[in-house]
Amino acid sequence: MKKICVALGVLFMAIASAFADDNELVKTATSISTKSSGEISTDSIYWTFPGSVGLNINQAYFSPYCMEGAGSSVSMDAFLNLNANYKKNRVKWDNSFAAKYGLIYSNEFEGDEIRKNIDEFGLYSKFGYKMAQYWYASALASLESQFTSSYSYEEEPYKNSDSTRISSFFAPGYAKISLGFDYVPNKYISLFVSPLTTRFTFCRLNELASNYGMDTISGDKYREIDGKKELVQPAEYKKVRSELGAYGILRSDFDITQNIHFFSSLEAFYAYNKAISKYTHEYTKWHGQQDYKDKDFNPETYHNSHPGQDIKKFVHGWYYKWKLELLMKLTKHINVSFKTQLKYDNAEMKTIEGENCGLPFADVQFWESTSLGITYQF
Repeated sequence: MKKICVALGVLFMAIASAFADDNELVKTATSISTKSSGEISTDSIYWTFPGSVGLNINQAYFSPYCMEGAGSSVSMDAFLNLNANYKKNRVKWDNSFAAKYGLIYSNEFEGDEIRKNIDEFGLYSKFGYKMAQYWYASALASLESQFTSSYSYEEEPYKNSDSTRISSFFAPGYAKISLGFDYVPNKYISLFVSPLTTRFTFCRLNELASNYGMDTISGDKYREIDGKKELVQPAEYKKVRSELGAYGILRSDFDITQNIHFFSSLEAFYAYNKAISKYTHEYTKWHGQQDYKDKDFNPETYHNSHPGQDIKKFVHGWYYKWKLELLMKLTKHINVSFKTQLKYDNAEMKTIEGENCGLPFADVQFWESTSLGITYQF
């Protein structure tokens, strides 16, 4: 009898242990199922690192006002997109790095040269704390520039040289720091608005500073020889210009179908502290007016006296950029993409032959690109 009781006791303990193990298995399976379904656990840290890298062959068109290029042509470009996104409880932190570099060929070029087609990189970081169902209090920072120098081929010398250079690494460069609110109704769309944004414009090369609205430290210095003025020292410019204003960006990123991906962004900045370009001075001198200081300048009076000139093109303060990208997957690694961009920044100026008395001015910049390429996503 005693042996029977001992045997029953051992059997009971084994059954209890088995049930306990089954409960642990159920808990483990439930945990794995919850994580794989995309639900966010409150006691776990979630980092995701999506990205893509690829090579495209493009047909492209650039309007004459684009700082990135001009004309229609065939080109090739490489791109890299890296992301590091964090989400836990009420905290959401998105980080990204995007870079593009391309070369362009056209038989219309002098000497059949290969030229740079597109060149840009950008860092982006947005940190948010959830306040309501769809609203985050957020801080945003971004940095944009290009890798190498760009040149103008509209006049001699056609070869790449300092005399035809129009932009370079951090000439210009742009940085933004924003405090505001982020509206995120779902994972496909977000709207960030900030009434308090500082935008910095950098230009490390003095000879290019006038193209990007940099403030002057000292003007051109001349000396008179035989009744003629000769430039002995060009104007000196500050390397950094800051603007305080309002900023907003609307992003949409989702799959239309299993094989078609859609991305769009619209961003705008308006400066509270508008700056008047030095070219307003040159316009006044052009029309035989007396020289003046910025504080004495009245854009409305000037515009009324010169109705053919749009002085608003010379008052910094507005920036907007719209991007649209459609990506269609043909196979796992081969895609067809359509990209277009519309940009206006009246701190960026370009000289167009035969317009505005030969002086640089701001206008809308536009480019479109249709490409066939190879993309690896991770």
